[in-house]
Parts: sequence; structure tokens; C-alpha cells
Amino acid sequence: MQYILNLLLNQIFTQPFLLMAIVVFIGYMAMGQKFSKALIGACKAAIGILVMGLGSGPLSTNFGHLLTVLKESTGLQGAGLNTYTTMTASIARIDGVLGDGVGTSWCLYCLLLGFIFNIILVALRKYTRIKAIYLTGNCMICQCGISVFLVWHFLGTSMIPTIIIAAILTALYWGIFSTMLIEPTKQITGGANLTIAHQNMLMDWVSWKVAPKIGNPEVDDIEKKKLPKGLGFLQDSVLATLLVMFISTAIIMLVCGSSGLERMHELFTAGSAYKNPFIFLVWISVTLTANLWVLLAGVRMFVSELMMSFKGISEKLLPGAVAGVDCAAIYGFAPKSVVFGFLVGTVGQLLAVALLVIFKSPIVLIPGFIPLFFDNATVGIFANKFGGWKALVLICFFNGLIQIFGSALVVAMTNLSWWQGVSDYSTIWLAITWILKTVGGLIGITPVG
Repeated sequence: MQYILNLLLNQIFTQPFLLMAIVVFIGYMAMGQKFSKALIGACKAAIGILVMGLGSGPLSTNFGHLLTVLKESTGLQGAGLNTYTTMTASIARIDGVLGDGVGTSWCLYCLLLGFIFNIILVALRKYTRIKAIYLTGNCMICQCGISVFLVWHFLGTSMIPTIIIAAILTALYWGIFSTMLIEPTKQITGGANLTIAHQNMLMDWVSWKVAPKIGNPEVDDIEKKKLPKGLGFLQDSVLATLLVMFISTAIIMLVCGSSGLERMHELFTAGSAYKNPFIFLVWISVTLTANLWVLLAGVRMFVSELMMSFKGISEKLLPGAVAGVDCAAIYGFAPKSVVFGFLVGTVGQLLAVALLVIFKSPIVLIPGFIPLFFDNATVGIFANKFGGWKALVLICFFNGLIQIFGSALVVAMTNLSWWQGVSDYSTIWLAITWILKTVGGLIGITPVG
């Protein structure tokens, strides 16, 4: 009996790739799928978890080198803005205190429990008025990793209360804000029975409400105007990511100077042979982009299997519930808004970063492609749909400022080297972080990790 307990608790439930495989297998079997289908899905989920680690580890290490040099050269605390690496940085903080694999296991338990809570909230929609099932798995896994860290860090709770509190907070966030977007999403898609379930939901809702007061979509709809051919490459996410990595790394190199460049050669041992500064810059940019896309490949692999089983379960339990999907699902309805939302949001973010430097903020943030693109592209679609290009420009520019200033405040409270950078985590989760920090302080808890 002791052997079985040890096997379950220490060899299976603390190993994320095995835990995820078991969950997906059970999900497929519960849906009535064939054993072979369930086994294939379980294997893909396990491989995806391991692939994710192959990308997240090097990405965190390599980007950490840049932040180390920035801090040594200027005394500034740097933090990168990216969704997936914020999850891995949060989990790493837990693992650093409690042991390898603990943070990921807590994250997965939070994901499972949070999804159950989301279903319960929808089942009780007569009382909760929550109708949406959040099904954007890549966001869900990132959010749960961050949620368990924030609760554990500020409240000092053990495993079970940490997971329960984090799951409740996350499920409420999923249910409330994705439900708020059911009506405007229906208008954007021409009547589709779905809603946006991402990480920019508050600003999407604000755009729906505020945009009509700024402009007239009948006159100013950007989708009816010609898009310059030279901007077409921005719709290629790999090239756009590489461009952001290149610009960010170039700025750090310029700020750190020749001594910083020498220090980078020491830290990036694999790239130390590239003595030419420009070639070295290109190598770092391509390496960071490759690290990120390996991570994303792993996330997509296991999330697709996980959400297939989750979606089947939720549909059987709650027929008629509204599915919350990735924001990219509506990009085909407004391709020009996507590009211009990204561009305007980028301008807002860069101005905000410049203001942090000008006013000698101890924290400097490095923009990342994922929050820049997906956040502002989605907000841009809502703003243009209900207020035209004038609303898009004003709201996306304002959103860029919010992403930076809100993220800086969270980084100051958590001391993380990464943060989401998306608007919900610069507003809603900024407030939640402050509340957890305040509650922890009132009951005498010193932040852990």
C-alpha cells in the first residue's frame, strides 16, 4: 500500500507529463471515444508538455541573460512581457522553494478544478448569469500557473488552499468576463454562438461601450479602406515576433554599451563566436524567437488534446452553453483592424517604456510580441466595429499605455522577471494582485519565494 501511495503521489501526480496524459485519457474515455483514440491523445499531451519545457527553459535562460546585463549595466530592474514565460517564471519560483515539478502540478490541478468551477457557474446561470465556458486552453494553463503563484506568494498557503483559492479566482475571471462579450462577439461574427475567451476581455468590453462615443463605424470603418501592401508581413506571426525580439535586443545592447556587449558574450556561450555586434544581435534575436516557437509548439500540442476532451465533457453536461474561444477566431472578420490595432498599440507601449526611462523608473519593461499583437489586434477589432478607425487609434494607443504601466506595478509587487503584458493582467489581475498582497500583509504573511 505504501508503495502504491508513493508511486501515485511522488512518481505520477507530481510529474506534469504523466498527469496531463491521464487527464486527457480520462476525458476521451468519458466522451465515449475508442481506447486507441484516448491513448493517442494522452501520448500527444505528454509529449507536448515535454516539448513545452524544451522551449521555456532556454527562453527563460537566454532572456534572463539580457536582463542580467541590463541590471548590471544600468542598475535597472528589467522584466519581459510574454504570456507563456510568465507562467514558467511563476512556476519556477514555486519550484525553487518546494522542489522541481511542484509548481507545474499545482498549475494543472488548478486548471482542472477551475474548469469544474466554470462549469458549475454556468450550470447555475439562473443565479450567476454566467453563460460562457472558457475553452482557450493555452491561456488557461498560463493563467493557472500565475494564479497559484500569486496566492502562494502573498498568502503563504499550502497546496490545497492555494489550488482552491486560485481556481475560484480564475474560474470567476473566465466566466464573468467571457460572458460579458457574448453580445458584441455575436455582432462582430454575424450571429455566431461563441464569445471571446482570452486575456484582453475587459478592454474588448470597454471598446464595445466607448467606441460609439468616439467615432461612426458607418463612415470610418477601416475594413473598407485600402491596407498598404508594405504592412502585409506583419500578419506573419513568426516574422513579427522576430522583429520585436530584434528591436528589443538592439535597444538593450545600445543601453548597455560595449562593456555590456562583452558581458553578453560571456553569458551567451553558444554565441560567443559571433564577434561582429550585428551578427551577434541577429543570432540572439533568432535564438529567442526559436525558443518561443518551440514552447508554443508544445503548448499547442497538449492544449489541443486537453481542450478536445474538455469541450466534449462540457457539451454533454451543459448543452446550450456559449463556448469561449481564442481571440484569433474573429481575426478573419476584420483583418485590417488586426494589423492597425497591433501597430497603434505598439506605439502606445513604446511611448510608455520611454516615459519609464525618462522619469527614472527602477523598472524597465521589454515589450513582447504576444501581448502586443493579440491584445491590441483584438481590441482593435472591437473598437473599429463599434466606432471606426478613430476609436481604434485612441483605444489601442491607450491600451498600449495600460499594458506597460499596469505591468510595471505588478512587477514591482511580485519581483517576477516576466509578466503577461496583456491588458487584463494590467488591470483586473493588477487589482487582484494588490488585494492578495494587502490581505497577506494584514494577516502578517511575509511573501514567500
